[in-house]
Amino acid sequence: MVGYYRFCLNLSGCFLKPVGIAIIGLVLLCGLLCYSCCADTGDVRLIVYSAPNESGGYEPVPPDVPLPENVTFSLRSPLLGFITVDTDPNETVYIKNELLNLPWVHEIEPDPKRSSGSVEKDELVQNSSPGQWAIERTGVREVLPFEGNSSVCRVAVINTGADWTHPDAVYAIRGSGYDWAGQDSRPVDEDGYGTALCGLVSLVAGNISGSANSSLLIIPERIGVTGDDFAASLSALAIAHATDAGSDIILTGYGGAEPSRAEDRAIAYAKEHGVLLIAPAGDEDSNNMHYPSDNFDVISVGSVAKTDGLSYFSNYGIYTELVAPGEDLIVPCLNRSYCRGTGTGFAAAEVAGIAALVKSRYPGLNSEEVRSVLQSSAIDLGRTGRDMYYGYGLINAPAAIRAAEDLALQKTLMAYSEQNSRQMKRSQGFVNQALCELKLETGWNFISIPGPLRSAKTARDLFSGINTDGHTIWTYKKTGGWTPQSPDLSPAPMEGMLVYSGLKATVPLVLNINSDSTKELESGWNLAGSPYLKEMPASSLFNSTGTFWSGILTFNASTQQYDPAIISGAEGTFSDSRNLSPFSSFWIFMDSNGTFIRSSGI
Repeated sequence: MVGYYRFCLNLSGCFLKPVGIAIIGLVLLCGLLCYSCCADTGDVRLIVYSAPNESGGYEPVPPDVPLPENVTFSLRSPLLGFITVDTDPNETVYIKNELLNLPWVHEIEPDPKRSSGSVEKDELVQNSSPGQWAIERTGVREVLPFEGNSSVCRVAVINTGADWTHPDAVYAIRGSGYDWAGQDSRPVDEDGYGTALCGLVSLVAGNISGSANSSLLIIPERIGVTGDDFAASLSALAIAHATDAGSDIILTGYGGAEPSRAEDRAIAYAKEHGVLLIAPAGDEDSNNMHYPSDNFDVISVGSVAKTDGLSYFSNYGIYTELVAPGEDLIVPCLNRSYCRGTGTGFAAAEVAGIAALVKSRYPGLNSEEVRSVLQSSAIDLGRTGRDMYYGYGLINAPAAIRAAEDLALQKTLMAYSEQNSRQMKRSQGFVNQALCELKLETGWNFISIPGPLRSAKTARDLFSGINTDGHTIWTYKKTGGWTPQSPDLSPAPMEGMLVYSGLKATVPLVLNINSDSTKELESGWNLAGSPYLKEMPASSLFNSTGTFWSGILTFNASTQQYDPAIISGAEGTFSDSRNLSPFSSFWIFMDSNGTFIRSSGI
């Protein structure tokens, strides 16, 4: 609700005179126009705060506040415990003293100013793809399409609004933002910078494939136009509103030299609701204070050039957390055009886009975990470790995705791990087939043979026709790690092996399916193969009651990468209903020792 955050409390700022209590409705109506009426008067705007309370909120702001002469209300935020008032600059000290005498007033400060970057239209650019070196440098194009079910990630972009008629706007769903400068629900961009930020977030998070990205929802919040200073109080209102709109990530594309308690309260509110906040470090080539990026709960992003050196304009300091490309970028602009832009705001937009990629693929990660993933996966620049110029380093999309998958796997393993010891048995019926085929893809293959070979062929005999390109066949032992498979021994049933093939190939197998076979599994990770001769869901791997395995990792020979983990008892991306292929091995994490058993005749 708009009125929940802000409305005009005094009609004098709108050139109307109150007649009495009967015109309260007109007062509220005038509130929608108040900001534009009062914005250019040259008055000083003060933020008047109520005190924090024990419940974590703030003491109530009275609905009617007696004010000295020539003072008008402009904004009210019960949620954040403040109002703003406009007063003559020559009377500021007197007015502050008068207001501090009110019992509910805790403290007063001037409303700090914020400014943003700008863009320059380029008539020669027809789309955002050519010369987009930032996308290449951050590895976004290396991120493979996600085969699981992505969740919608909501990214609020607080700046000058957005132009949703731009072709690139189709690559993200539009969320319900607000225009705090114009006081309506249509945050339409008037100068292009907000559109550029929204477009860059969309480009990084989902426009690479050239198709609509339904897992990204952008919420534009407009607090002014480029060239005019933004009010920190409007920034605070927009942050709180975006939080209540369900944002997962908030990008504040602006900054200023003075802190704001209103912004700090809004940032704390957003953090309490699990929002990840990202802001540009600033473009003053300075290590002076810069807000809101210098708030510890905000990721401060600096800019690097094509050489990976810090950009000539980028701020730096102890708050710098990450860097990203911020020079000569091609971005969407107004009227379906494209612009070139430079600044830390664009670097912050890239970080927001990669954070959205991570969050949409792994929604179980909270904001602090996503922040940790971005830090740990960054490419270290400058001095080893975090430094004041590059922070943790250059944001890297594929490394962030891998780190997020690892963290999500750890969390899920912990959630589903149960300390039970069971035997692994199969009872899926008799398979009347002794002749089988082992298919190999080009590259590395994780393979396993369910039962003993009837011919007792050695590994040398079995793979004599395979072009291994000089690679050794490996097997994994928990006591000795990776060891070469003996070429003079027949592969053991359900033993995992790593075989390289120069081309796609098929190896015929004749199995003794009436033979009993077992493979002992130890607590922790094991490389093993399924006893089954056909695809079976991982949940059927053990037919005993209870759960004593936590997770399974399968290697996809077609892509030469690991597939998302399979977690015991999980649903969705990590579901244990996913099938395990016959004749392939996999990593399985055991909570305690166990046994694979292949019974004769089944």
